[in-house]
Amino acid sequence: MLVETADMGRRTLGEPLAIRGAEGDLTLRALLRILVDHELAEYASHRERSAALQILTPADLVRGAERGRYGNEGRELPPAPALDDAHARAIEAFDDQLFFAFLDDVRITDLDATHAIGPYSRLRLVRLVALTG
Repeated sequence: MLVETADMGRRTLGEPLAIRGAEGDLTLRALLRILVDHELAEYASHRERSAALQILTPADLVRGAERGRYGNEGRELPPAPALDDAHARAIEAFDDQLFFAFLDDVRITDLDATHAIGPYSRLRLVRLVALTG
């Protein structure tokens, strides 16, 4: 399954994400759980990499001189939320209509309705952006 993310009002999509193992008859609730698990694992990996010692290239040195700082020192990434909390936040965001979900270009409005997911299915999550004025 391919997952795409977008912000309402922008023409560009985020980088598509291929999720393996998300096939069969699944609900949006189950799909969101799979996505949250994947994102938490990616965040943990990123957090671990950012704490590791890194070699600065000449380009890094130039950027550091321009910004006035080098590397990631002084920037500690917070720990990821607990898995159950992250799952609950994703469900709450859907319930609050902070994003819409489309499976193969058909909007999903029920978290617990079952959908046939194949290897070429495309789930698009569109985040709604509040207007100010």
